[in-house]
Amino acid sequence: MPQTTTNFAPARDPVSLDGRTLEVLYPNDRYQIVILLESSGGQLLRTAAGLSSLLEQPIEIHDVRGNREGKKGKKGGLRAQHIACLTTLAKWSCSNTGHLRNESTQVSFLPRKRKASQVSYRYWTERDVPGNPSPKRTATIEIGGVGSIMLLLQAVLPYILYNGPKSGEDPTPLHLTVMGGTHVSKAPTLDYFSQVFVPTLKNLGYPEITVREIKRGWGTGPTIPGEIEVVIPSIPAGTTIPGFTMQEAGEIVGYDVTFIVPEDARRSFRETLNIWFEDRAQGVDMNIVKDEDSGHGTRFYLLIVAKTRNGYRIARDWIWDRKKRDVHQVAHDMTRKVWGWVQEEIEHGGCVDHYLQDQLVIYQVLAEGQSLVDGGALGEGSLHTQTVRWVGSEVADVKWETVLEMGEDDDESRARAMYRCTGVGLVSSTGEGWD
Repeated sequence: MPQTTTNFAPARDPVSLDGRTLEVLYPNDRYQIVILLESSGGQLLRTAAGLSSLLEQPIEIHDVRGNREGKKGKKGGLRAQHIACLTTLAKWSCSNTGHLRNESTQVSFLPRKRKASQVSYRYWTERDVPGNPSPKRTATIEIGGVGSIMLLLQAVLPYILYNGPKSGEDPTPLHLTVMGGTHVSKAPTLDYFSQVFVPTLKNLGYPEITVREIKRGWGTGPTIPGEIEVVIPSIPAGTTIPGFTMQEAGEIVGYDVTFIVPEDARRSFRETLNIWFEDRAQGVDMNIVKDEDSGHGTRFYLLIVAKTRNGYRIARDWIWDRKKRDVHQVAHDMTRKVWGWVQEEIEHGGCVDHYLQDQLVIYQVLAEGQSLVDGGALGEGSLHTQTVRWVGSEVADVKWETVLEMGEDDDESRARAMYRCTGVGLVSSTGEGWD
């Protein structure tokens, strides 16, 4: 759908991206290629395609996940989850693609240039609801197997938020059903998405998203595809989301805990967590928000969310990936490990954990005006965060400014670096031309 921005015009020629790269920030406000590493290829792909579909900027990516190491050596190229992301975005945005097949190491994503008066693809289905004057907007995506649902949502969610019903129509939300993995290693889980990412996005001014788990999809034990429904309102037509600043987290005022473990381990987890928090977080509330049976003896999952005085959420989680032990020992090991990770994140002094930091970069790129996210002592952030910033620079031509926060002794060598982005100011589609 043709859209406008306050600060960007797409180039005619495709932007070429190296799918193997790790980037670092230089003083000239651009991210530059420095060294090739194995990480972040999928994140690069998802972010680049998401921005391309919204900004109508053609892209070409070569050496897709080219340095990804598998159990049997190099195992890069496209996988089912990447193909589902690109196929969905291409269909919804009327874009052309090239080399979109399993294990392909190059791919092109070429949005069609259209005028506002031209007909565009209406990416949802409208279904009449008895007693409701407005139809229900629905869409379905099937990833295949237990490919991560949350990673797919990273790619398609911005498109949904910025492309809703026509201006003047009832702004009914999209009911998106996705089938795939909800609890898969090396990807955000459904619980992290619901309890950390969704509340954060709402606090930044985006419409409130609701999530319903229909069936849990595990990547451990017998792999079983899951299914969720995400209800996503769009940004009001013709408007932008203003830039945002996330600083000064404040002290920890509470913890939310989720554990999904075998039935015979639930009591051990409850007792271990209660004792652990009594000993280490006196005076701070600990709330168990989910205590459920995982349905299999090898499936253990623990999430701890620290909530701060100023409304931020800092979290870490773990899907057990070791040999099964006595359930009491597993409960102790997981509690100790996840608690330790959360405390490390808190000690960094930022407003986000390093997993959330990279997921917010695309929203900094799309916002109108300047945005800043304080990652604390993490500085420039994880490889994923650095990669997404670089993609924003290349695809959307945004600039990143280094902001130094001096310590108490004004020692510049101990200064904390943060990165401020001036976004493109994407205007939510008015829906004219939907068909």
